[in-house]
Amino acid sequence: MNDTCSSTVEKGSLAPALASALEQKKPWMLASLAREFHVTEKDVAEQLPEGMCVFTPGENFTRVWEALGEWEKATFIVQHEGHVFEIRCRIPAGKVGHGYYNIMGDEALGGHIRADAVTDIAFLSMPFMGLESHSVQFFNAEGAVVFSIYAGRENHSIIPSVREAFLKLREKMSEA
Repeated sequence: MNDTCSSTVEKGSLAPALASALEQKKPWMLASLAREFHVTEKDVAEQLPEGMCVFTPGENFTRVWEALGEWEKATFIVQHEGHVFEIRCRIPAGKVGHGYYNIMGDEALGGHIRADAVTDIAFLSMPFMGLESHSVQFFNAEGAVVFSIYAGRENHSIIPSVREAFLKLREKMSEA
């Protein structure tokens, strides 16, 4: 972890520390909170205040991905070694083959996902830079976010149909 982090907390005291940090209105993300408290991104997600995060097992990957493909707009984000890559598009369809979930179609987003390496999926509702924000976070066994898909926006606001689809999917998957 980053040695410049300001505090280390035990997992038992993480929830109140997170609540306090979130009150500061900084542009927090799971990764920055994890660095701040020397824990994994999954640890942060699990200890967020009630209503901010709901989990479903990684075995629901295909069901979740297919539902995300129904959104009219999304932002696919990968953070790697401090770099943030964003692709704004519709989430394309895919299919399982040769050990991967293969993304297909004519969208800007393409590639091959090791869906079996996604252990947990979280539906996160956490404001960012003062704006409403909803995303689906895909975690690996080490508790790191592999990639995220954020609800699409127009004019800095979440598209109403995408918000509604996110909330329905979150509810459906929390019961799965």
